[in-house]
Amino acid sequence: MGLILVVNLHGQINSSSGVRKALNELWVAKKFSASVVTDDLPTVGILRLCKDYVAWAPVEEGLLTDLLAKRGRVSTARPLDQASLKQLGYKDHKDLASKMLKDQVRLSALAGVLPYFRLAPPKGGFRRTLRRQFTEKGLLGSNPNLEEVVRRMI
Repeated sequence: MGLILVVNLHGQINSSSGVRKALNELWVAKKFSASVVTDDLPTVGILRLCKDYVAWAPVEEGLLTDLLAKRGRVSTARPLDQASLKQLGYKDHKDLASKMLKDQVRLSALAGVLPYFRLAPPKGGFRRTLRRQFTEKGLLGSNPNLEEVVRRMI
């Protein structure tokens, strides 16, 4: 069982109540927010329910380390810096990312750490349409090229 990076690319405009509930459960209720969830059957079902609003892909350790270092937050005002990591019992961002990938810890279980990342629009634009699935030359749904887009959003 691995981890999946989920990015909301649409927000909740004109969505049904079931989709809104699914986006809230995935911690990606706002546009350009991202979260890391487990790759299990219920989560994949939720992702398929909101496939017209989000993109997802398996997350690598390097990308997760960068997300934690640059976009991780302890509160809405404070970043997840070295001092905060020391208080939580981790050496650095890479240590936390490796423990997350080994399924030993989740962001939602850490006291005070926000379980989502607020991203910016990608530098240079999306380069593919946001209205179609990845299989139809879009960005939505299961997207193996999502890491490239997220790196430009960090």
